[in-house]
Amino acid sequence: YKERGIGFIECHHTKPVAEIRPGEKTRLSDLRAVCSNCHQMLHRKPMLTVQELRDVVEGK
Repeated sequence: YKERGIGFIECHHTKPVAEIRPGEKTRLSDLRAVCSNCHQMLHRKPMLTVQELRDVVEGK
């Protein structure tokens, strides 16, 4: 994306938002920085972990 994509990133919750209890705070360690395309792939069913998606992208 060259210059158009500079500084653009999304955060993926490693714990599904639906499982976060009222009042529970999200920790930085519970987030992963991913591009928009990867974020969408992480949420497709069946949902993948970040490592599982990384393995797919790397051809493992």
